Amino acid sequence: MNSQVFNYAVYPSVVPADKESSVVIHPLGENTKFLQGVTYTVEVRGAENFCSNYATLPVSLYNLTPNPDGDLVLRHRFEGEQRHSIRLLRPEEDLNTTPHHNITNRPKYGENQIAFLHVYSLADDLYGMRCFKGETHCHTFESDGTQDVCHTVGNYRSAGYDFLAITDHYITMSSEKAKSLFQNAPLNMTLLLGEECHVPIERIHAVHIGGKGSVNKLFRDNPDLATEEMEAIRKELNYLPENIDKTDYAWRVWIARKSRELGGISILAHPHWLWWCEVYFMASEITKQLLKDGVYDALDITDQEADTTYALWAEMQAQGIKIPVVGCTDSHYTDANNPLCPTKGGYTLVFAPDRNEESLLSAIRAGRSVAVNATGDPERVQGPYRYVKFARFLLDNFYPVYRRLCHAQGVIVSDYPTDVPPSEETLELLKLLNNRSEEFAKAFYGY
Repeated sequence: MNSQVFNYAVYPSVVPADKESSVVIHPLGENTKFLQGVTYTVEVRGAENFCSNYATLPVSLYNLTPNPDGDLVLRHRFEGEQRHSIRLLRPEEDLNTTPHHNITNRPKYGENQIAFLHVYSLADDLYGMRCFKGETHCHTFESDGTQDVCHTVGNYRSAGYDFLAITDHYITMSSEKAKSLFQNAPLNMTLLLGEECHVPIERIHAVHIGGKGSVNKLFRDNPDLATEEMEAIRKELNYLPENIDKTDYAWRVWIARKSRELGGISILAHPHWLWWCEVYFMASEITKQLLKDGVYDALDITDQEADTTYALWAEMQAQGIKIPVVGCTDSHYTDANNPLCPTKGGYTLVFAPDRNEESLLSAIRAGRSVAVNATGDPERVQGPYRYVKFARFLLDNFYPVYRRLCHAQGVIVSDYPTDVPPSEETLELLKLLNNRSEEFAKAFYGY
């Protein structure tokens, strides 16, 4: 995390690559405000600008004075798609201006003397998109979790989540309830239909999110038709190795196809989950074959043995087998006392033009997503190189502030009434807080 995000705001922090942009550096407190008429030195460096001689590291120098609003305005052509550091130096006449300096002997040295701020420049195809943080696999007490819909949604919102799919076992009931309960609430959080599919038996685990109906229910309502469709798929699988059960594999294909028919996506969940007697829940040969055949729309790479799953994904990539990645927690409980990380595991960052359902799903299908493993410090970002770099910048510069602004919203959502309409006071407060987080996001991105 860049601690300077609490001392200065940089608007916008995302700019188009290879074009001159105007960036405002706004001090956020008395300790960092700029003095009128004083000149400040600003250095700009691109993180990826190659230099074989460090003594001549490419740098752009600017001498800026505050505008009438007390801000520094930087105009610069940010080259290429990369992170840029803005090194701000405060001059001597600014350092010793505290009212009681002669008594306290506390000048503005330390982090107030030199600040490192950051801007990211994007190529045209990605500029205009925002990053949305989401959960693609979690449970409530309606299956084997411990909390209700409101506490689940609220605790995720407290941690800065922009979208959430509750994926209870066998049912979409909880995700439907969440969508219905908050459909008119002033809350910039997209709630997707979700379920964990176990067709025809519990041994098969597959996550379906974003569809217009339930894959589990399709099977329950007409098991004979589903079995007939599975048998038709099984006849297509003569190429499978002898050690892969064709019926088991055909059911997995059936689930994925039905997820797509319903307009959703299917996720290969926790392939390296250590199950009973500490054996993998899914044989590695089946996992590899599913990836080779492109059965699923995305792969969860933040499961129990996340490093193992990531290594498999990287190996598949090297072989030309492409599959988008997501991160999740598979949480069964969310901790309100830990708003920074209410669950153990990971999450997904999706790059999309907006956060409506189809935009999010389309972005994942197109591979514009990364998985974040949040079990350690710092969090590890995994996925395509281009998106990982941008995500790393956002985790350091955007999410510390955004998450703090979302926290109070989550507290209100956790207490949202389920049996009576919410009070006007609740709605007004939620709207006010929601506007604050959205205004920050728009200012940060500049769109």
